Amino acid sequence: MDELALPPPLHLPHLPDDMLVEILLRLPPEPIHLFCASFVSKHWRSLVHDARFLRRFREFHVGMPPVLGFFSNRLDHSLFVPTSGGFALSAAAKMSHRDWWALDCRHGRALLEKLGSRTLLVWDLVTGDRRYLPLPPACKRGYNGAVLRAAGHADCHCHRCPFLVVYVFRRPNSAGICASVWSSETGVWSETTVIIVPYLSVVPEPSTLVGNKLYWLLENSSILEYDLDHHGLGLIHEMPYDALWAGKFLLMPAEDGRLGLAGVERHNLHLWSLIASIDGRVTWTHQRVIDLGNFLGPEVAAKCIYGIGFAQDAGVIFIHMHATVYMIHLKSMQIKEVSEKGLHICGDALLVKR
Repeated sequence: MDELALPPPLHLPHLPDDMLVEILLRLPPEPIHLFCASFVSKHWRSLVHDARFLRRFREFHVGMPPVLGFFSNRLDHSLFVPTSGGFALSAAAKMSHRDWWALDCRHGRALLEKLGSRTLLVWDLVTGDRRYLPLPPACKRGYNGAVLRAAGHADCHCHRCPFLVVYVFRRPNSAGICASVWSSETGVWSETTVIIVPYLSVVPEPSTLVGNKLYWLLENSSILEYDLDHHGLGLIHEMPYDALWAGKFLLMPAEDGRLGLAGVERHNLHLWSLIASIDGRVTWTHQRVIDLGNFLGPEVAAKCIYGIGFAQDAGVIFIHMHATVYMIHLKSMQIKEVSEKGLHICGDALLVKR
């Protein structure tokens, strides 16, 4: 009996470089994907490392920075939880919850406070650069803070761009909430801005940046506003009535560029947007209702679901359901599980963007 003849090996035609580049451009904008592509062959490595390709890759994915992970202030979990393979903060693994509290993260930098001291840390999560600064001189009891690129550098993607830290606090025996701004260019805190508010605390959740204004939630569900241009503090008292049943809701930029809210009722994710009326009062409009059962299955009806954070630059909301955290891309409605079942992360989450 004649031996079976094996077919000759299949040789696929080589793709032209321009076609291959178009395919590589469409890889998800996370470090691990380009890293793996560079190991396919020397030719692929040369394409991926080419400066022109990297420039086109950044331009192609503009507005869609990857979410690399999030900070959690829960004592029963590590300080930083990576959501992207190939990216981890080894330094964060060594930081103790007894010593550090994560306040905010934006434009690739995280803001943390050293507990039991008067020290803040601004941490560039990509380069690893750290900048320590003292609390504002007038601050005796801190509340919350925000980090962001300085004015005029909103489109700057260089990690050497100047940045600002806005810190909100209360003077002792005072009914006023104060705010002060630290600039990396001057290295000093600005004069203190004060607004008289009953004895309410700022909720320990991340700030939201919309245009030139920062927002924080207060204990009574009103909203504290800081105007970066005029260095003024204000309050938004009116809240959408149907948002209060959500129990825990998130401040976030709305899809129309205004201030927004997100809350979960049973298995529905509700999104609101703030609009101004003619008489100067503010009102809220219902923008979207997303049935999470269509994405997470019908069992969500019997689960406790709530939002824990929002990645502003990436348009991603994080929700917690039954000891599991999910990332939801609001534009594409792609959903990704970012923690193993049984991992209890139900506290405030600060999101990290590259």
